Amino acid sequence: MTFEKAARLDPDQEAGDIVQGRWTPVSRDTWKHALIVGNAYALLRQYCRENREWIAGVGDPGTKLTRNPDTLRGPDVGVIRSERLPTGKGAQGWLDGAPDLAVEVTSDNQTASELARKGLEYLAAGGKMVWVVDPDAQLVLVLTAPNHLQIYGVADTLDAGDVLPGFTCPVSEFFE
Repeated sequence: MTFEKAARLDPDQEAGDIVQGRWTPVSRDTWKHALIVGNAYALLRQYCRENREWIAGVGDPGTKLTRNPDTLRGPDVGVIRSERLPTGKGAQGWLDGAPDLAVEVTSDNQTASELARKGLEYLAAGGKMVWVVDPDAQLVLVLTAPNHLQIYGVADTLDAGDVLPGFTCPVSEFFE
């Protein structure tokens, strides 16, 4: 599967990712998952409103991680510098490379370990930081290159370090 072929699919009928050239269907998530994703987006969107050089996207926006074979992913939430915003349609409307910050939320269909592997794909494609949010454990796993992992609990305050300077929030806000 290529980016161009995937762009011709109906996302409502055939939602999925391309993983090293192979189409991988992705099923619908639960409302619990959607609430956590919404909270993450709201927190990051507020930061972006205050720091106009950043843009936050939500809802699995197309992200082209590798070419030949193609890998297309969609983070639950992604944050990029505004000058990187793609403006085209279809495959041209998908981001080249990883978001600066990608957020993935575990669900019935994707475990923390599966999302950590996906997070490593984002980092390998130039991403700076990945948050894997686990609602059941009420943890946020923070991955940064080359292979650094930090774990934040519900009583901790999360920050985005040099990736989003000045961003902080209580981890508990993801789970409200």
